[in-house]
This record gives sequence, structure tokens and C-alpha cells, in this order.
Amino acid sequence: MTDLLSLSDLRTQFDTDRGAVKAVDGLDLTIEPGETVGLVGESGSGKSVTALSAMRLVDDPGTVVGGGVTFADDELAAELASNHGGVSSYPFDLVTACRRVAGDLRSGAPGTAAADELRGVATDLEGREDPGSLGPDCREFADRLDDGDDPVSVGEALDDAVNAALDGFVFVESARLDSDPESDVGPDADPWAVLRDRDDGHEHVRFEGGRIDLTTAPEGAMRDVRGGEMSMIFQDPMTSLNPALPVGEQIAESLRLHRYGGKKSDTWLNGVRELLARGDTDEEVVQDTVDILDAVGIPEPETRLDEYPHEFSGGMRQRVLIAIALACRPQLLVADEPTTALDVTIQAQILDLINDLQTEFGMSVLFITHDLGVVAETCDRVAVMYAGEIVEEGPVDEIFHNPSHPYTYALLESIPREDRDRLQPIEGNVPDLIDLPEGCHFAPRCPWAREECTSGEIPYLDHGPEGVDHRAKCVLESFDTSEYGEAATGQMTTESETFTGEPMMEVEGLKKYFSRAEGWLDEWLSDEPQTVRAVDGVDFDIYRGETLGLVGESGCGKSTTGRSVLRLLEPTDGRVVFTGETLTDLGDDDLGAKRREMQMIFQDPMSSLDPRQTVGQTVREPLEIHDLPESDAAVTGRAEVTVDGIDRSAVTVDVADDVDAIVGSTDGEAVVNVTVTVEGDDVDVEVAEPLDTDTAVTRTDGRITAVDVEVSAGNSTRARRRNRVTQLLEAVGLEPAQYDRYPHELSGGQRQRVGIARALAVDPDFIVADEPVSALDVSVQAQILNLLKDLQEQFDLTYLFIAHDLSVVRHICDRVAVMYLGKIVETAPSERLFEDPKHPYTEALLSSIPEPDPRASDEGRILLEGDVPSPVDPPSGCRFRTRCPKVIPPEDADVEQAVFREVMDFRESVENRDIPLEAVWEDAETATREPAAAAEVSADGGRDADREAFAREIWDREFATEPSGSVRDVVREAIDALAAEDWDEAETTLRETFESPCEREEPPLRGDERPVACHLHHDDGD
Repeated sequence: MTDLLSLSDLRTQFDTDRGAVKAVDGLDLTIEPGETVGLVGESGSGKSVTALSAMRLVDDPGTVVGGGVTFADDELAAELASNHGGVSSYPFDLVTACRRVAGDLRSGAPGTAAADELRGVATDLEGREDPGSLGPDCREFADRLDDGDDPVSVGEALDDAVNAALDGFVFVESARLDSDPESDVGPDADPWAVLRDRDDGHEHVRFEGGRIDLTTAPEGAMRDVRGGEMSMIFQDPMTSLNPALPVGEQIAESLRLHRYGGKKSDTWLNGVRELLARGDTDEEVVQDTVDILDAVGIPEPETRLDEYPHEFSGGMRQRVLIAIALACRPQLLVADEPTTALDVTIQAQILDLINDLQTEFGMSVLFITHDLGVVAETCDRVAVMYAGEIVEEGPVDEIFHNPSHPYTYALLESIPREDRDRLQPIEGNVPDLIDLPEGCHFAPRCPWAREECTSGEIPYLDHGPEGVDHRAKCVLESFDTSEYGEAATGQMTTESETFTGEPMMEVEGLKKYFSRAEGWLDEWLSDEPQTVRAVDGVDFDIYRGETLGLVGESGCGKSTTGRSVLRLLEPTDGRVVFTGETLTDLGDDDLGAKRREMQMIFQDPMSSLDPRQTVGQTVREPLEIHDLPESDAAVTGRAEVTVDGIDRSAVTVDVADDVDAIVGSTDGEAVVNVTVTVEGDDVDVEVAEPLDTDTAVTRTDGRITAVDVEVSAGNSTRARRRNRVTQLLEAVGLEPAQYDRYPHELSGGQRQRVGIARALAVDPDFIVADEPVSALDVSVQAQILNLLKDLQEQFDLTYLFIAHDLSVVRHICDRVAVMYLGKIVETAPSERLFEDPKHPYTEALLSSIPEPDPRASDEGRILLEGDVPSPVDPPSGCRFRTRCPKVIPPEDADVEQAVFREVMDFRESVENRDIPLEAVWEDAETATREPAAAAEVSADGGRDADREAFAREIWDREFATEPSGSVRDVVREAIDALAAEDWDEAETTLRETFESPCEREEPPLRGDERPVACHLHHDDGD
């Protein structure tokens, strides 16, 4: 099978003052038609740059400096050749061979085999068109290699010669005329002349073996390819969508450019006017826009064409991005971290959507992610990328069950697992792409590295059973995994610890409302609700030393709860008691003092750290605010002394009583560990803690006879603070040398460590950790989670851990509180919650967790439809009832659960007036056999015609399974009311028959050991 997309020896670099950043360095990758290929690796490995390079979207100072990217499609090749010219005189295979040889030479491969291959290329070019003299060049380069020239410089010269020789970007094996008998082109015409001389030449000529070289194609041709044949879903929909354009126009723009041959409107205002008044073409555009929005799961798409991105939820915005990408039915979809910022339930929806659309449209997908669970569920093949190279590639099952590169194995070992108490991160960081290590780039971090790993070109070795294309760039045929993470292995996660006694923090009836009104006059005059009930009556306790997880979808109020608990946001109502003191009653001064005991780790360290402050200044700032560090006058200092090379009696260590400001104290004593080493005439004094030392050496007859050491916290407040900051940096795994660096000079994991160090600076007892690992790679995530657990044990910390990644929550939390739309719906010890969830929402959350195993079954997965309702006007009764797959039917209703869920969804659409009746009628009229008769006005002044056709359209739109019996009769009665545009009658009919117990009253959070707020468990509160 011909590859749809082929990347060969691709090299992309970014020029900087320090040198060239080799973001992509000799990458080879292919994607077949209909295949999904996952591209995984840590941040900084080059995944996104690879995708941008393939689509020619790399911005300055980035440049594709070598290699090729080709797209195989006969029809597209003919169209581009007709519109832009540029058919190459050279065979594609020979150009590819030259580029491959150039890549091998640049990598330091021996020149003997390369010289022979270059002479073979020159021989093949004899007797063919060779306008760029590539054949003679190949012979010259072969001679240079035989003469001992540097292979790297020959490889670079060969690359330049190939690019200079190419006289076109379209490669074709053969061309023939279309055999259409109605064609006005004669059967004896020259296909190339037809292609060259006629504007519609590509409609009459058929190519075979057509390929487009995307690296050399003119920008006009690339605009035809992008959006039309290759599309991209970007990571952050809020920065990718135009906030000033309705989503309908953003999709229609792509359709006009690529499917209807139109041009972009000068302004959006013109676009809006034209969208409704362009005639048949724009009617088709509007209909196609509605169809694609419907295909990606946007409910009632006709009514949402004119809405703006900010009016959509995060999941719906991501669906809009997918709609734009798929509008022109591309052959290749590049998905760049499309689910990274999404909740687990929305992520499950998006992954299911992409899989369904791929099946429907037959697309190929390049899926870029660092979530290995997503890869296991969606991909056919996986390429693992590290430091600009693909280090392993193979079928997804082989990669997960037979990882053959140490980096791949280490990545998989970093995933949180329920059978481990401690995670196994990959030590170190991705290397500097300006100064890459020789040999294997992973060698400095590899537990199995050998001497041969650190020099020369590393070969690709084949792995797996015969017939399986599985390769790894490693000199090792295999490696012993039994000792890797030995400290972690065997530490099985035990049953969650039970905490008793007085809670450290008690939260009762906490509420936080936000007003949308712009002043009291707006609030008084407005007819719409003006209050956002972000947190609406939350109760929970946290015990000393415990980690309580707070989970739920975006918009449920998790972060607002965390900030309100600390009074970073002022609560609207409720009571927060911390160590016996009511925080909600404290004045500003008392609250400021109390904040020494309570700190917060924020979600995004890049936005929460001041870019103008160094690491040292950032961590030192809380010390300055609270006048720290401080010493306890009742504490005395003492040294534990170790000596080497001198008698212990000759060493005196005097420890100042202020060292407890840095090292702390136990039972009124601050202990400092001091090592004094004398070797010849040198004296070395090491203090385990970052303290100031002053050493005096006594010599007698040239021999050291006494050493006197004075240890203190520092001779000034500034020195003491610097020592404290150094101690904190070391505690969170940062080097003291990073004291003077700025946030942009650090990796994501390092920035998060700075945020943790700042939170620890004032020695708090309680920390709110708000999504501290959500944006981190799996390995860095493992480092941070281990660090948080270590710090908890070291400093006796208590955490409120906010997250949407439930695998992380299971690993670090003792108890979990599940939150939905401003309320807690279930609380339980972690292990019990994961083993036996009670609330239907908790069940759905847990079932949506991607399993990092391609062999795992998704049977029983619960896909929640829709988004979290608006907190401005939450549903009555149980707030989850509008999405709950177990919503309780009325006692007298004989209806299956799944059907009743659809009836309730239909009822909600009626109540919200979300059904586009005009569009339903138009579709009904189209479906009616006699449109003219169907358009007649009925006697009662209503529309039409054929109400059966209207009802059929409603059934098809709103129901996957049409109900039967009395349930169907009632729904049909409501549909007839809609046909008469009597919304109130339809609403009343449905409510009177289908009112659920779940909507009549709000279920309380009930149960001593397993509190759950659900009508299904009113009598089961255990």
C-alpha cells in the first residue's frame, strides 16, 4: 500500500543566539490511508514541530533545513500540476534515495556504501532528463567519499544539490487522458499539453503514482493542500478560534475556500450578509456547516451558527475545532494534543467522536499526545519521539507489551498504577537541543547505557515477531528490567488510611456566587438571572496529614472551592474552620497572619510566576512578607560532627542558636550535621544544610593541629533568607544554581517545583494544590507526585488536592470528594470509591479513564452526553439528572432506562426551545414526495402539509430508539404541539407525564461512611 504521508530524513531547526535548536533531527515516518499513528514523547521532544513542519506552518526563526515531506494522491497531484505547474523531471524514487543517502552521511555513516548507491543513482539517470545535472553531481560526491572527504560535509552538499536540481514539486509515474466519452478533449491529445493549456486540465487527465513534495511546493499550492487535504486540530481551542467571528462563519470560511472555490470575505460583516444572501451556493455552504456541526455532536446546530466561541463550553469549542478541520473532508487529520486540557468525560467524548469520524470518512490521523492511555485507545501504530528523533516505532500492541527502547519502557513505567505506592519517573530532563549528547541522546538518562551508546550513529534494530514492523534506535537487543524502579516495585498501594479525631479543616455550607451584573442598576433592570452559583453549599472535613481529593469536570466549582477555603475569594456564605479558628470571621490582619499556615499551589506555573522575578526572588517574597525566617529563643544549637584526617578532639564546632530558623528543631534543639575533612594542607568543611560557616585553622610547624568552625543561619537577614531559599530549592529537587534563573528558562516541571517551593517557604500546615500536574508529561508528573508525597511526610503537610485526572487522584489521595455543578455528590476513601462508586456521576467519571493498554476492553464505558449545565440556572432537584444515565422514571411509567433518558433529553430541548422548528419543517418538506402540496398552509393557520413528515424528522433528530406504547403516544402529542408551534403545550404534556422523582427535590449528601447525594441511595447511605 502506498503511504499517504511520508516524512523522510526531516530536519527542522530554529536559529537562536546560542546556536541552532535541532527540534526535528533526521526523522522518518509514514502514515498509510485510514491509519491512526500516535506520536508520543515528553515536552520538548519535537512532536508538535514535526506536525507543523509537515504542513509547512513553522514560524520564523524555524526552518525546514533538510529532508522531504510527500503526500500521495493522484487527483490532487493533477490539480496542483494544472494550477501551479511544477511537475518534476526526476523520478520520485531516485530523489528519495539521494535524500536518504544524504541523511545517512550527515549522521556519520561510512561512505563506502553511500558512494556505491550514488553511482547507481547516476547510472539510472543516464538517458533521462536531468536538467539540474543531478547525475554528474552524484558521481562527484561518490568520488569525494572514495577520496576520504568528510561524510557529513558531503551529505550536506548532496542535500543542497538535490534541492537545487529539482524543477518541480509534483512527481508522476505516468499520465493519461480520462476516458469520459462526453469529454471535449480528443483521444489523441497530449495529456501534458491538456494539463498545461486548459484551466480545467486536471479534470481530463489522470495521474498514476502522483506525489506532492510539500517541502518544495509553492505557498499557493500549500494553501490548497492545507484545509482541503490535510487539516489540523490545535491544542487550545480558545487561542485557535477567532473570538470575533461566530463559529458558523469560521466553518463556512473553510468550505468556501476549499470546496466551493470562493474567496475569503473582506470583513465578517460582509460575510454575515453574504451568508444569508448568496443564492444557491451559500445555501449549500450553510447546509454543509449545519451538517458538520451535527456530525461532531453539537446539539441543535442550526441555532448555534451565530454563536461566538465564548458561548461554548471547553468540550464544545474543541468540537468546533474538529468541525473546522473536517469541513472539507481531508484525507489526513493532524490532532495536536486535542484532549490534553479536557476533563476525562469530555475527553472520552472527543476520542469516541474522532474514531467515529475516521471510520465514516476513511481519514488517516496523526495523533500527537503525551497521554499514553489515549494512545492505547485510539492508535494503530505508535512512534516514540525523543530529542528530535524517533527512537521506537511499531504497532500499538507491540509498543505497550514489548517496549524495546529504554525510553519507551521508562515512559510506560511512569504511568500511575494502582499496584504501586510510589511512581517511577525518568530521572533528568530532555537534553538541550542545541548541544545534543553524542551517540544516543537518551544515554545520559538511561539506566542501561553502555560505552557504545555514547558515540557514533545508533542503528535501528528490528524487534518483535516475524512480519511485524517494529524497530528501535538502540544498540541493545534487550535489557534487564527487573532492577528498574526496584525501590518502587513491591510497594503496593494499601487500603486508604482512616483519619480520626478533630478535623484540621471543617467546611460547612460553603457558597460562592458571582454577579454578572455591571452595577446595581444593571442587576435591578435585567430580566435574566445575574448570579453564577459556582459553589452552592459544600460540606467536607480534612484531617491532619490527610490528602483529600476534589474531582469533577471543568466548571463544577473545584478551583473556586479551593480559593474560597483560603479566602483568596471571599465566600458568599458558609463557615470555614481551620485548627479551631473560624476563618470566615477573621479580619484582614488576622487572616494575613493565618495564611502562614495555609498556602496554595496554582495550576499554571507560567501564569502564576512573575516573569520579571528570578526563582530566588519568587521563593523569597513570602519570607519578606511574613518577616521570615525566624528563630525561637528557647532553642539551642548543637552539631553532629564527623571528622576525617584529624583527631576529633582537635575539631571544635560552635553552632549559633539561630540555626533553627533554617533547619528547624526537635525537643528544643536544632541539630546540624558537620563533616570536617583534612587532607594534607587542605581543610574541607561540609554542612548538610545551607548554613553559613566560618572556619579557622591552627597550624604548628606546618601541620594542622586544630580546626575551629562556627555555623550560623547567616550574618544578615538577607543571608538567612538566601539560605532558606536554597534549602527550599533543594527540598523540591532544584539545583541552587537555578536561584538566578527566570521562569522562561525552566522546563514545565521545574516551574511547578518553584511554585511548590514558594508555597513551602512559610512552613505551612495546609496546602491547596490546584491541578498541580495537569499540564505535565507523564514522567515529570511522576516526579511531582512523588515530591508532594515526600514533602507531606517530611513536613507533616495536609493537602486539598484538586484534579480531573482520576488516575493521579487514586495514587495520591486518601479520600475523594466528587463535585458536580457546585455541590459534592459523593465522598469516600479512595480505594472504596474506585472499587465501588455509588453516584452515577462517579461511575461515569471512573469509566471514562483511558486504560494504558491496547488490549483493555471498553465494554461498560459510560459516555456522558452534553456538558455541565449553567451554574446561573442549575436544574431543579438533582443537578446531574439532565445527563444521568440512571435518571429515575415516574413510578407509573413503563419505559426502559435508555429510552427514558432520551425522553428526558427531548423534554429538556423543548423546555429550552432548542429545537429549530423552521429547519425541521424544511427537512420534512424536502422529504415529502410532493413538496408543493406539503407547503400548503393548514386550516388552523399552521404550516403545512404533512405532519407525519414533521414528526418523522423529530423522531430522527431526537431519538436513537423510538419509544413505544403510551410513552410514544405522549411524545407524539408533544410533537404535534410543536408542529403548531405551541411550545407551552408541548412542555406541559411532557412534564405532567414524565416528571422524575430526581427533579422534585434535591437529594441530601447522606451517609456516615459513604456520603452520597442521589435518590437511588436514599436508603443506602453506607
